[in-house]
Amino acid sequence: MQQLSIAQKKWLKSIHLLAAGIWVTTGLTMFLLHFLRRNIETGEQLYLMNQIIHFIDMKILVPAAITCLITGWIYSQFTKWGYFKHGWMTYKWIITLLIIMLGTFFSGPWIAEMVKISGEIGLQAINNNEYQMFYRNHTIMGLCMNGTLIITIFISVFKPKKKVK
Repeated sequence: MQQLSIAQKKWLKSIHLLAAGIWVTTGLTMFLLHFLRRNIETGEQLYLMNQIIHFIDMKILVPAAITCLITGWIYSQFTKWGYFKHGWMTYKWIITLLIIMLGTFFSGPWIAEMVKISGEIGLQAINNNEYQMFYRNHTIMGLCMNGTLIITIFISVFKPKKKVK
């Protein structure tokens, strides 16, 4: 298999690290925005907060996650690291794919529903059972996904040396 040049590897690694940083930062930002809920006084404010979270998710976080996936694939395909040669690399693949799938099938739709509900009933959404369920689930999942991504970054740096046979 053709290998990347040193310069290509540096560009690829830079893009991968930048995307990972954006992914983690936007995830944490979305989580922290939930704490503004205490200051919300109108339905318009709640709706706007949900729209902002949805915007950050779809326009910044999702592209960053996909960029991490693609650059990780290129890195695995065209360098000595491979896909499953090392346990830490296998972990990264599993976590990346799992988080992207959870976001696609659960977290993203929950955010979209929160936008919809708050747009329809305004501030009453805070007392709406369906809205509360989406809010709670998204908050818990967001915290778990961000925590896992942060652990993954440390694993990427420290690269535990147990080779997969």
